[in-house]
Formats: sequence, C-alpha cells, structure tokens
Amino acid sequence: MIQMTKGATQPILLTLTEKETTFGPSYWFIFTNRSSNEEVSFVLPYNTDISNYKERYNKFVIVTNQYFAFSLNGQYTYNVYQKADPLETNPLNCVLLENGIMELEGADFAYTTNTTTDTYKIRQ
Repeated sequence: MIQMTKGATQPILLTLTEKETTFGPSYWFIFTNRSSNEEVSFVLPYNTDISNYKERYNKFVIVTNQYFAFSLNGQYTYNVYQKADPLETNPLNCVLLENGIMELEGADFAYTTNTTTDTYKIRQ
C-alpha cells in the first residue's frame, strides 16, 4: 500500500521493471478514488526513476500537491502502465505493470478554539 500526504514530497517504491516489455518506457499512473471514482492520471518519464537497483525496485519522488492538491482524501486504487507511445490515451492498449491501493491523507492542520464570555442573569 502506498501512503501519501497532501503538501508533502515523498518517495514511492514500486516493482515495475520485472513486467516491462520495452526498454525505457514512460510510466502512466492512474489513481481512482474508491468512493467518488474521481480519477487522477499522470505520466512520468523513464529517467524520473531514481532507484539504484531498477531490476529490484523502482523509486519515484512525488510532489503530492502537483497531482492531488484538490483531490479527496481517502483510498485510491492505482494502476501503472508501460506507455511506449506518448499519444496513447487508452489503457487497454498499454501493458499493466502494477496495481494496488494508495491512501491519501490531508495535510496536518491546527484546531482553532473559540473563547466566549458567558454572562448569566439571575432572576429572583
């Protein structure tokens, strides 16, 4: 499971290379919110994989607000496809490399408290 927090820049680790059918493809990420079906989609080029051992795992640094700034918090399913043709817009024509669940959490926030002055009137 991938865990991401809004407002953070964080690495994610995946295993994509083992199912690649071409060398140096772009990676098409499609995240779908499990309750609203909202979809977030983006493509990362091959050279954004910063893993030292690509045959074992792939590592990407994601700026969460770049893609999820206005997205709902909660669980998303994700699919990562190998995208050889940059103009391809149908995932059925791409090779599925990995799928799973991602948890998107909101940024930390501070609670505000209100102070009130209570006045009481006593009737006799």
